Amino acid sequence: MSHQVALTFEDGVTRFITCAPDQTVADASYRSRINIPLDCRDGACGTCKAFCESGEYDGGTYIEDALSDDEAAEGYVLPCSMRPRSDLVLQIASTSAVAKTRAATYDARITGLDRLSPTTVALTLETPARDELAFLPGQYVNIAIPGTDQTRSYSFSNGPDDKSLTFLVKLAPGGVMSTWIEERASVGDEVTFTGPNGSFFLRETDRPVLLLAGGTGLAPVLSILRKLRADGTTRPVHLVYGASTDDDVVELATLEELAASIATFTWEHVVSDPESVAPNKGYVMSLIRPEHLYDGDVAVYLCGPPPMVEAVRGHFADAGVEVTGFYYEKFALSGPATAQEPAAETPMPAEPAPAETVRTEPEQRSSSERGQGLGVVETPETPEATEISETPAAAAAPDARAVAGQVVLPASELRPLGAGGPTPAPAEEAATARTLAGRSVFPAGTRRADVPAAPLDPAASLVEAADARAVAGQEMLPRRDVEPLVVSTGSTTEGVAGRYEIGEEHPSVQKSDAVFEARQALELGALELTVGRISSRQVARYRLLAEGCVPYVEGDRFVDAAAYTETNAAFHDYLFTLTGNEHLLQAYQALGVKHQMEETLRHATWCHPRCAQDHLDIVAAIEAGDRQAARSLIIEHAERSKQTMRRAMSDSQASRRPAFVTPGRFTDKVVLVTGAAQGIGERTARRISAEGGALVLADRADLVADLAAELSEEGAPAVAAVADLETWEGANSVVQRALERFGRVDVAIHTVGGTIWAKPFEHYPPEQIQAEINRSLFPTLWSCRAVAPHLVEQGRGTIVNVSSVATRGLNRVPYAAAKGGVNAITSALALELAPHGIRVVATAPGGTDAPPRRIPRGPSAESEQEQQWYRTIVDQTVDSSLLKRYGTLDEQAAAITFLASDEASYITGTVLPVAGGDLG
Repeated sequence: MSHQVALTFEDGVTRFITCAPDQTVADASYRSRINIPLDCRDGACGTCKAFCESGEYDGGTYIEDALSDDEAAEGYVLPCSMRPRSDLVLQIASTSAVAKTRAATYDARITGLDRLSPTTVALTLETPARDELAFLPGQYVNIAIPGTDQTRSYSFSNGPDDKSLTFLVKLAPGGVMSTWIEERASVGDEVTFTGPNGSFFLRETDRPVLLLAGGTGLAPVLSILRKLRADGTTRPVHLVYGASTDDDVVELATLEELAASIATFTWEHVVSDPESVAPNKGYVMSLIRPEHLYDGDVAVYLCGPPPMVEAVRGHFADAGVEVTGFYYEKFALSGPATAQEPAAETPMPAEPAPAETVRTEPEQRSSSERGQGLGVVETPETPEATEISETPAAAAAPDARAVAGQVVLPASELRPLGAGGPTPAPAEEAATARTLAGRSVFPAGTRRADVPAAPLDPAASLVEAADARAVAGQEMLPRRDVEPLVVSTGSTTEGVAGRYEIGEEHPSVQKSDAVFEARQALELGALELTVGRISSRQVARYRLLAEGCVPYVEGDRFVDAAAYTETNAAFHDYLFTLTGNEHLLQAYQALGVKHQMEETLRHATWCHPRCAQDHLDIVAAIEAGDRQAARSLIIEHAERSKQTMRRAMSDSQASRRPAFVTPGRFTDKVVLVTGAAQGIGERTARRISAEGGALVLADRADLVADLAAELSEEGAPAVAAVADLETWEGANSVVQRALERFGRVDVAIHTVGGTIWAKPFEHYPPEQIQAEINRSLFPTLWSCRAVAPHLVEQGRGTIVNVSSVATRGLNRVPYAAAKGGVNAITSALALELAPHGIRVVATAPGGTDAPPRRIPRGPSAESEQEQQWYRTIVDQTVDSSLLKRYGTLDEQAAAITFLASDEASYITGTVLPVAGGDLG
């Protein structure tokens, strides 16, 4: 019996397929021309991992690396292995763009089968669609093996503009590709391949390059070198090429030829076999010298097995070098998937019929894993070939478990399938998946056979949530959560199918410009794959995204930095979306540029005046097919983005430093500051920290924890206490936190308060009056009550309250009443506590310039009348100040810290106006 399966994508789109009894969900999806993420086809890699919202199914066979028991218990499944037993609803970890495109498939003919060594063959192909195939040096394709339903992945070793396509194949007895090449393949035979795929490719910068290749991982490196030669590079380039035995060493003549034609290229090779005749014996790391690392200002490209990648990373760490760009292609030995029980491999259907072959759309993938190839040693497909030998003879071979001199297959006892593993967080969007276009379509159900599944609507074919593709209010792009580009796959064991990772690492934006250089390099790569190949409709959408950034910048000022950051991210995402290469989009998003901009530009005001215009100009150049103009604009835009970020970081750092510091004034003192997350409280805390005080920072906002962590790193200890200070319980908990951590409180500074609304008193409803009193009176009242007993007990201490000169202010009577109460608390409590050696003082700030509050006190003025009422407050504040200006946070903190210090030891019961001459 056939069953219907609803595939719900991250952007709110749902597609329906019919799955026959003998089909996996992936089989049925591909037959329906819906290209869900997929690589291994037999439960070996986890690329297709999805979440089953409802329905019954047989999960099929797979290895634990692809899907753990804990994940399966949560409801995660592998569509390439599962078979429905009822109608299903699956959440697919990708966007519906996958459903609209298919892998670019090319017909080709073998023009060369050259045995380079006893273990390696060079496979050469030519395709009549060569002009339509654009790839980046370092990318790969999936080659369909004639006479089988298998594909294997191999990186190009030729240059991007070469007519012939070449690949390096490592031979192994019993391997599917190896058997075909050695027994059946002949020059003139026809094959097909799909691609290109991957985000491992040469980035365009002027930085020196260090290339590291293990075994036939040399293939993508050769492609990179050929590209550098074609470009006439002047970048210093050094290659270290490693192999296990002399039989594995290939293409040395090619490397000599490249060195002769690239003036800045040098290379060495090393073989781990002690009996080798190579000039260097050992491992790749032995040939990495300080002069190759340029004190970290180098781009490292590494293609090799996981142990080699980790060994190189460890080598850099041990040397204390953080390289600017670390790009790697990590692969493990391939072999058949280990099933939970014996079962025949589930083949995919013949991918497309000839009449359906696609030649113009690049393949879109969502995983950074793939199977064999890239110099991966193939293991025989028979069960006997994957058994681990425990005989002494097997142990005697020194390099039997090594590839390129790196131990890849450590001797170990295999764990039972399903043995433990990290438990992922539950699907956060389960409820959303059951609701489409605001209507409940898929009722919640079970994932197994204990409860019947809800039937699906057979008439529906495509449902899209109305707001699922909105950016800054404009319906354009999907909202999505991208999985990390690099996912840990655990240790490599024999009998486990080939695994593959692409990744790159860079210093943080706080340390260097590497992240923006990496974005530039990725965009230049994406440009090569898109210019001249996108439709007018795609250009129109691209332009719309560019125009979406314009309203948020005016000249060299941000109108709304947060909105600009969001629309800017959507603009940059789209170029990678146009490539159809999911790896490139993931690589860009994994850089975290949007997050870095959100954090850095949060309070920024300056923006390079060309940034928004650059977006429009880039679109115009791409529309005109002007590759060189587009390249120049992308490079210039990256530099302007760096300037904007540098300026924002500089301004932010400068704004955080206290303008005035009296070193050591609070040394050996414990100071409690309420309202410390923002504004006057935050600036006061920064100054006290700079002057040696230990801090207890209290606020109801979690932001206070970030400030405590920052200040603790810079000097004296600081701890955070998150509490609602409008209540006795909250205020008392803060004092208890101080006593638990430091054993005492020497100074308590109470800054919580502030006007919420601005309006004539007759317009205040009762609940707003109560809210104003709660906000600006009770935090000080309760905080004084909580700390006073402890100060009395120790016989010394200081309380500094923060009031306001607005006790005579217009349009804020409730706030004025609250601050009048603070003044009364200060004078009355000073009288009570003076006999105990305790001072109680207050400041009365006037208008104070401060950055926009990250957590606002209340709603902003919206109506014209409300804005006019607020304007009255501003005008009165400036007019009543003799200096005719607002004060600064540093000026307010200066008065507070003076009163809190021993310098004011003869001052108590006083309210000090800090308002430019306005006495309140």
